[in-house]
Amino acid sequence: MSEERLFPKTKDEIILEKVRFFFLPDRTAAFVRNLVDGKVSERSLVCCHSGCDVCNETIYNCYMAVKKELEEN
Repeated sequence: MSEERLFPKTKDEIILEKVRFFFLPDRTAAFVRNLVDGKVSERSLVCCHSGCDVCNETIYNCYMAVKKELEEN
């Protein structure tokens, strides 16, 4: 069920929603924002398979979901 909104979601709202969807810590939202804004290269997100607390692969998947939603809006 989609909620009706008077104004579309902001970029920050979309990012935080996706960060939480992927069960990433809220602090990751700032990093995802930097990815979206082009301040950090998405090429830096390589999974090293070492079991990191916050996996780069999960961040990448979150980033791609944010990017897709932003393109749709």
